[in-house]
Amino acid sequence: MFKKKCWSVLWAGLLVCFLVAVSQPSAQAATQSSMVTLSKSTGGYTIDGDQLIGTATFMKGVPYEMVAQDEKYAYLSFGNDKLAIPIHIVKPASPTKEKPFPKGRKTVITQSRVSVASALRGGHRVGYINPGHRLPVIAETKTHVQVNLGGVRGFIPKTLVTADRGIPVLMYHQIVENRTATPFANNNMVIDLAPFQQQMDYLKKNGWKTIGPEDLDNWLMLRKNLTDKTVLITFDDGLLSLQKYAYPSLAEKGFTATSFLITSRIKQQAQPWDDQAFQYVGLKEIRETVDVFSFQHHTHGLHLRRPGTREPFLTTSTSEEIKADIALGRSQVSKAFDMLDPNIRYLAYPFGQFSETSKKAISSAGIRMAFTTNTGNVKLGDNRYELNRQGISPNHSLKDFEKKLYGAY
Repeated sequence: MFKKKCWSVLWAGLLVCFLVAVSQPSAQAATQSSMVTLSKSTGGYTIDGDQLIGTATFMKGVPYEMVAQDEKYAYLSFGNDKLAIPIHIVKPASPTKEKPFPKGRKTVITQSRVSVASALRGGHRVGYINPGHRLPVIAETKTHVQVNLGGVRGFIPKTLVTADRGIPVLMYHQIVENRTATPFANNNMVIDLAPFQQQMDYLKKNGWKTIGPEDLDNWLMLRKNLTDKTVLITFDDGLLSLQKYAYPSLAEKGFTATSFLITSRIKQQAQPWDDQAFQYVGLKEIRETVDVFSFQHHTHGLHLRRPGTREPFLTTSTSEEIKADIALGRSQVSKAFDMLDPNIRYLAYPFGQFSETSKKAISSAGIRMAFTTNTGNVKLGDNRYELNRQGISPNHSLKDFEKKLYGAY
């Protein structure tokens, strides 16, 4: 009786210490992972800014791996990242002998709410995962995929998930109200405002979420989970129609986009709008639209072709010339931000063309990803300096647009 009472007191003391530690307001992250159980089943949430996105359900009594905590949430490992649950329902659990799981280098999509089992046969339920999520796969059999749900190896029948066709990166250039009334009637990089708005309406109506390049970067680096209907919208060159047409349409829908700037063409401010010419945003327009656009690199002075050979400057320049050009571009854009670092970490190749020299040069200059004009969606494992995009031209119908989103065009 005495021994039982001592152990009861000791365990109660440990529990109090644990709960005090995880509820400290200044705590940001656990120094190392620990095993916990939950006093009741609860939803697990992805935190996106001030939004909580319901992603999974964790079960009462199942030991899970807690990888971090703050004053409100405990964070349980999930896929290549983590999910938040209320901190007050967490209880300490015995350590597990399970080795840390590898990162998932392949993803599948949940089409409905799926039950996750602890074994192929005869196991218990370890949780549920909601529809519309990209699940990093840590292993698979002929019939099941294995996923990391709270540090527990979970099994899901392959019949309940579909292959991931990748993340579409849409590519636009110029927008006008009526291209047939401009000198660009036959230019496939110029589209009318009406179909652009129709495409944005389609994304909003069908539940698509826009991301920034840093989100795609973290996903490719196996540090972030993304949902199914995720799209990165990009505009090349930094043309003034960004502000006149794209910005209000995107802002009204709560969308974000990325603008790859030819930085040598960025002056203090743009000229008055004229649909008969290609015009470029200025530093003023950059400051006015930064709540929607991430401004990135399309080179400073290398968006040109060599006279005679027509070869792009980027693919025929030396490594030092390329690195100097990247630095010039960063310096020019920094003028819009009081000479602070403009956080330029991503680049679109001029004319979509690159060389081994240019890839190495931009990487050493701090560029983390680069985009081509090659058609296709981005998948885990893709070369980070040869990323595909889905170009949108006047010839593409709304059905074509839909196919591009799903990598079927």
